[in-house]
Amino acid sequence: MAASHPMISAAPILLEPGFKFKPTDEDVVVHYLRPRAMNEPLPSGYIVDVDILNHNPWELVPEGSVEKYYFSRMVTRWPLGNWRKRAAGDGHWKASGKDVPIFSKGINGRVPLMVGLKKTMVFYRGKAPFGENTEWVMEEYRLAEAGLKPSHVMRPREGGNFECACTARAIAKKNGELSEALRNTIASLKKVPVMVNPDDSWVVCHLYKKKKKCAMPRLIAQSYNVAGGGQVPFFDFIGQGNPERAASSSSLTGAPSEENDDTDGSTSGEGK
Repeated sequence: MAASHPMISAAPILLEPGFKFKPTDEDVVVHYLRPRAMNEPLPSGYIVDVDILNHNPWELVPEGSVEKYYFSRMVTRWPLGNWRKRAAGDGHWKASGKDVPIFSKGINGRVPLMVGLKKTMVFYRGKAPFGENTEWVMEEYRLAEAGLKPSHVMRPREGGNFECACTARAIAKKNGELSEALRNTIASLKKVPVMVNPDDSWVVCHLYKKKKKCAMPRLIAQSYNVAGGGQVPFFDFIGQGNPERAASSSSLTGAPSEENDDTDGSTSGEGK
C-alpha cells in the first residue's frame, strides 16, 4: 500500500501584514479536508499533519498565536468500533454540544449539499470521565454524506509502456529548460483518471483558547454604589433641568468641589 503524502499545488501563499488565514467551514472541508483525504494537491501549506493525540493543545499553538489548524487522523478504540480515542497529552478531549452540519453552496441554483460535520470539544486535564476543565477548545471537522462520495482523480499510469525509453530520456534531459506549465503538462500525460474513495479517518482540527470575559462593567458599577452610599449618584452635567433635583444632588456634586478647594489651598500652602 502506497504511503499517503500531502501534495501542495503551489508554494505557500505569503499574505501581507494585517491579513490572516480565516477560512470558512466550507473552505476547510471542501478545499482542504477532502483533497487531503484523497491525497490530492492542496491550495496552500498552512495546514500540516500532526498527531493531535500525542500533544497537549498549548504545545501545538505557537506563542503569540491565537489559533492553529492541523490535519490529523482519528483513531478508533477497537478495530471494528466507531468510538474514537480522545485521550491526548496530559488529559482528554470531551465533546461539547451537538455536531454542526456543513453545507457546500449549490452550483447553478442547485440545493446545497452537506459535505461535513463540525464537532466542538473542550480539553480536560486528567483521565476521563473526570478531569479539570481548561480554556482550550478544538473544532474537529470531518467529512460526511456528499463529502465522502468517490470521484475521479489523476494517478500515475502503471507499466509506463506508452512511450519509448529514448523519449523519456530526452524529456528528462530537457526538463530543466522547460517552463513550469510545460512540465506539468508532461507530467499529466503520465497519469490516468482513477476512482478514489476519500479516507474518512482524516480530520481538520482547529485549536484555540477561549477568551476570558471582561469584568470591568461590574467593577465600575460597584465603585459607583460605594461612592453614592448604595445608589448611583446624579450629576447634572448640562446644568439644566429640575432645580429641586439639582439641589437635592448638591450634597453629591458640591461637596467634592469644596474638599478639593480646601485640599488645593492646604497643598499650595505647604508647597510654598
